[in-house]
Amino acid sequence: MKKVLLLSASILIFVSCAATVPPSFVRIMEPAWSSIEIRPDMSEDEAWKQVVDILAKRFELEMISKEGKYIRTSWMHTWWKLGELTENYRVRTVVKFSPNGKQVSIKTEAQYLEKHGWVTGTDTRLLKTVKMDIMGVVGRTTK
Repeated sequence: MKKVLLLSASILIFVSCAATVPPSFVRIMEPAWSSIEIRPDMSEDEAWKQVVDILAKRFELEMISKEGKYIRTSWMHTWWKLGELTENYRVRTVVKFSPNGKQVSIKTEAQYLEKHGWVTGTDTRLLKTVKMDIMGVVGRTTK
């Protein structure tokens, strides 16, 4: 009887600890880019500074190339459950400016850990959040 109770308790603990995939995770091999038109009254240099500032407030910046007009953040393991480390789910953001400096493109990459390895995808909530943050500072407005 003790063995049955111990086994049942172990199964219950394992099932309750097993993480589910966040609802904002979309399994996809190559996340799509989402673009924002930069306001005509903003210089490319100012837009660059603003975007770097926005990303640096939320992420550690892993790669920054002003000449290449490219920014990539480090993986963040606290996005799904704010302030809580989730080792089985991570996200990052990639930003690139168009060659003419009039557009900024954003994509989010997400990975969910299953027993056979990382599953690649995107996080729609992160994309929406980062896009709104950047659009609010450098984006074109409509009248």
